[in-house]
Amino acid sequence: MALGIAAFCLVALLGLMPVGLKTVRDARGDALRAEVLKAMGNIAQQTDYSKLSSLAGKTYYFDINGLVVSTSAEAIYEAVLSTGTVSVPSSSTSTALSGATSVTVAISRSANTNSEATTHTLFISNNGN
Repeated sequence: MALGIAAFCLVALLGLMPVGLKTVRDARGDALRAEVLKAMGNIAQQTDYSKLSSLAGKTYYFDINGLVVSTSAEAIYEAVLSTGTVSVPSSSTSTALSGATSVTVAISRSANTNSEATTHTLFISNNGN
């Protein structure tokens, strides 16, 4: 009888293993994407404000630790930047804010896998550079 109860519990636990492993994999991916976004924000903030538009369209590659690598062969994630204006809505029209630029970061798995990109928008202000 005790052996039957133990076997039943083990079967239930083994059935939960795939769910637990998927949750861990998803959490690791979220953490890596956060590291990539943090790195891209640092790159944008350290770039001279007048040269932010030169970052548009440039692809950055990141390894499994969220660190920038030079080639796509060693990359797990890639991030592409685009820049735009920040506008403030008013009663009749929207007015462009001259001291800020929006930087949109599209993060996706490397070209070796098919995955949809997640996009995040950062607002970079003119810090006097």
